[in-house]
Amino acid sequence: MATTLAATLVVAATLCSPALVFEWYGPVLVGLCALVVAGGLCRAFLVTAVACLPNPDPPELPMASPPNPPTVGVLVTAYNDADTLDETLDACDALDYPEDRLRVLVGFEAASTDDTEAVARRAATSDSGVRVRVIERSAPPAGKAAAVNHLRSHLGDDVDVVASLDAGQRLEQGSLSRAVRWLADTETWCVKGRSYGRNADESLLALCATVERHLAERIAFVARSRLGWFSLFTGGQAFFRVETLDRLGAFDETALLEDVAMATRIHARGGRVRVDPSIVATERNPTTLSAWAGQRRRWARGGMQVARRSLGRLLRSPTASVPTRLDAAYTFAVLLWVPVAVLLSPLVALTVTTSPTTAALGSLSGWLPLISMVSWAFPYALFLRDAVDGRRHDGREYAAPLLLPAYFALQSVVVLAAFLDEFVLRRPSVYVTSRSEE
Repeated sequence: MATTLAATLVVAATLCSPALVFEWYGPVLVGLCALVVAGGLCRAFLVTAVACLPNPDPPELPMASPPNPPTVGVLVTAYNDADTLDETLDACDALDYPEDRLRVLVGFEAASTDDTEAVARRAATSDSGVRVRVIERSAPPAGKAAAVNHLRSHLGDDVDVVASLDAGQRLEQGSLSRAVRWLADTETWCVKGRSYGRNADESLLALCATVERHLAERIAFVARSRLGWFSLFTGGQAFFRVETLDRLGAFDETALLEDVAMATRIHARGGRVRVDPSIVATERNPTTLSAWAGQRRRWARGGMQVARRSLGRLLRSPTASVPTRLDAAYTFAVLLWVPVAVLLSPLVALTVTTSPTTAALGSLSGWLPLISMVSWAFPYALFLRDAVDGRRHDGREYAAPLLLPAYFALQSVVVLAAFLDEFVLRRPSVYVTSRSEE
């Protein structure tokens, strides 16, 4: 903690010090911040409008397919997930997919310290429902990429489609069939559904995280997919054709965000990630500050790793579309801009309140409430779209937008910590799950 604080002060002083020499430095930063905020709001309006359009249905499978639909291997990765694994496997059992065309493989980490192994083996010996095969990974925990790669090596030759699930993700009944139908389109390399939070009532932090995830999963990711932008498949569930995974190769076990790294690889090769919000898997969000901060810090640093390692390759790709490349550059630029903005915030605030050059922008205290009020339109548009689609929210979620400005301010501090870890302190990347933090 002390090292991170010291690094914050040193980097902030370095970034702000040119203002002591150049009078234009502060006003220019204020102008850039105003442009970024204005551009972000315009983009948010466009993205929200596109995401709220009616959701298209996937194509029907060829007439010869219904009697013999593709065989699906469901890969469930579990590490200290004894309290959620049962529900995930029950959801797999309830899928509207022929049992003889479904293979469920549960890969658990031998290092799990709870009853994950017992839950998995009990499901494997059950006589009811879909047959479950249990695979133990005895190596030290190394993140989801290593777990998925290990499970893939145990897939049978008869499997046509792979569904990758975190142990906390519970697929709704019709989700698998819908994903398989999308994969009939050869231009679709990956299908991602919507992760839907189900524990907004457990803590104030879980409430805000649930609404934040709704905005990402139902608005941002859906619009990116529909517009042909840089679409991702974060969120703990994704579907692929086996031949596509064979072509792409193994998940990157050195990346903290293996799914974003794989999505970048897909786009660099001219593929498409299809996001369908009607494919739904429920999830639990972290309920404590330590669990939430650990998860978000890992996500932010993982995104920065992908930007550093893979963005250049994507931007130079002749097969990736121009909108995809531009949106990828925007996505990673924003991720890197957030910590820089936090470090520069004292100078920006001082310049806005004291410099006559920035008087036209008004006082900082006058603009922030206005921006907050405008930003409230986006979550309520989401709630309205979900109401039309017949999806209900916990009553507390309708009040959560009032808390989101403070929530995102807290999250920006976590992103700053990730930035310092990756680029300044160069700390080793250690994959920990939000569960291991609790």
